[in-house]
Amino acid sequence: MLMERRMQKILDRLVKSLQVEIDVLDANGMIVASSDKGRIGDLGNIVKGLAEEDVNAIFIDSNRTYMKFIVDKTLTYFVSMEGTSREIRNYCLLLVSLIESQLTNTPQKLDKEEVMRRILLNQLGELELRELVQDYKLELGLPRCVYLIRTRGIEADQVYQILLKAFPRDQEDILILVDGMTVTLVKAAPMETDEEEMILLADAIEDTIQNETSVKAYIGIGGTKENLFRLQESYEEASRAIEVGRVYNTSKRVYMYSSLLLERFLHEVPLHLCERYSKGLFVKEYKKLLTGEMLATIDKFFENSLNLSETARQLFIHRNTLVYRLDKIQKIMGLDLRNFHHAVTFKIMMMLMDRYTWEV
Repeated sequence: MLMERRMQKILDRLVKSLQVEIDVLDANGMIVASSDKGRIGDLGNIVKGLAEEDVNAIFIDSNRTYMKFIVDKTLTYFVSMEGTSREIRNYCLLLVSLIESQLTNTPQKLDKEEVMRRILLNQLGELELRELVQDYKLELGLPRCVYLIRTRGIEADQVYQILLKAFPRDQEDILILVDGMTVTLVKAAPMETDEEEMILLADAIEDTIQNETSVKAYIGIGGTKENLFRLQESYEEASRAIEVGRVYNTSKRVYMYSSLLLERFLHEVPLHLCERYSKGLFVKEYKKLLTGEMLATIDKFFENSLNLSETARQLFIHRNTLVYRLDKIQKIMGLDLRNFHHAVTFKIMMMLMDRYTWEV
């Protein structure tokens, strides 16, 4: 994030002189600096598969000109401008030259957040990582996990400033502003840390964000890793937990990677198979049966491990009313949800339907 901030300052100065519209994209196509700051965080279009050795390559896509450049020998970026004329191409060459010159001539002192950010994004080689660990006195073998907080819009900076009050920079835990939509907390966590304890912290973070801002955020929790060399795995797991959890647990905002085993498995099922099984639930009789009230009843029944009495008590209905609803499902769908095998079958079919409807 430090590098992108410096690029934005360079653009701010250049735009005043050149009066042109410019975007700088990272390797994933996200706009990280722009003459129009409202575009930061948006996804641009970049040509995939560009050879790694093609430094300063110019290419055209969707009536835009892009020029690739590399910073610190590892970080790939693209300057982007609208148009395809020779004049635009010359502007791209000039801009890349100016940006590279400014970044090279200005001594760069990374802060601890930026070092950790590059570790999470896998932008450091092992030798460089060892040097930085020594320079910044980071504990290489301290077990850590990643809490990834993702916002719907470009609101991560607001979330970051709020959470800094709870996780100040002088503590062992490190809060990082990754990009316009993502904040991460690298949390020191003993290998035997209880999962419930980790979820309670995530719930507290979510409550803090909701109480102090109007931002809606999702939180993914990666697994605890025994050293810094594996911390990027926890980051990827936390990101995956949000991706998968949002599909199958729409009522929640906190997702733990290790608790989503079935969901992760079903997420790998090809979409055409999800469609085939989903359409079995979309027939007219089933759609009439699976009302909001009926689905809430089923969810509560599963939540209580198929316990009739406890489910009826929590739904404030008579036990016979619950039995009537379950009998109705058995009559129409042929699945008795009081039977464990039938309940699992129904649950998986509903999850495949969730996946299909989410994708389409």
